[in-house]
Amino acid sequence: MLSRLLYKIEHYGALPAVALVVSVGVLALVVVIFALGFPTQWVAAFEASASAVTIVMVFAILHTQGREQAATQRKLDELIRALPGADESLMMLEEASREDMLEIEDEQRNVKLLAPDLDVE
Repeated sequence: MLSRLLYKIEHYGALPAVALVVSVGVLALVVVIFALGFPTQWVAAFEASASAVTIVMVFAILHTQGREQAATQRKLDELIRALPGADESLMMLEEASREDMLEIEDEQRNVKLLAPDLDVE
């Protein structure tokens, strides 16, 4: 449930209309605070609100990106599994140790050097 809420916050927060409404609202609030002579409580409330919204948006964006990246990885793993002759050791590579990743990178580089006709452009 929290995941869906964070996704919706990130999704709707990225809409141009929402950005416009928030920008106009912030600008109007700044004008009101300026017109009232910068009441200390209002400025403090504005700063706290802006900080809170920023933190919520950062976590919503990070959560959404993490979910999308995990879904992409699972799709790529499925493609590797479906291709005959594919190196299934590449599946779940994102969870491999640094040494394993460097070893596989060297292997991939060697494959490319030994078979330059496999370049796809």
